[in-house]
Amino acid sequence: MKIHCIAILSRQGNPLYLGNFDQQQEDVKYHYLAHTSCDVIEERMEQNKTGDLFLGLLQTVGDMVVYGYVLNTGKRIIIVSSVTADSSMARTAEIKELCQAIHGAYISLVCNPFNDIGDEDRLTCSKFDSLVSQLARTYSKPSPA
Repeated sequence: MKIHCIAILSRQGNPLYLGNFDQQQEDVKYHYLAHTSCDVIEERMEQNKTGDLFLGLLQTVGDMVVYGYVLNTGKRIIIVSSVTADSSMARTAEIKELCQAIHGAYISLVCNPFNDIGDEDRLTCSKFDSLVSQLARTYSKPSPA
């Protein structure tokens, strides 16, 4: 599994953060995938009676899969990864773990009293960006030969 992109969107779908970890693709492709997932997220949130923040697999587009996670504030974490042949349950558990780690990093960022981040401000903190990049590298595994 390779993590191609991690995006954080506001409740209204505005991009707050986009981490592109695929040097061969432009950001616009991942912006498109994140925004096309918004409608699926809305549907899943209406159907979600358990209160689980992890929404699971949202869509498959070509050789990529898109997963979603909703924060308590309504912000959304979108993860785009490669389709792999390994067990989907194991992959889903790893993606959920990754979402929870990103959620924790986001909470640390916005709860820091020295940060002046508004609700709709883009997340431009280099420490947050490097932490998300490190998480993406940690959860990206080479495909088995």
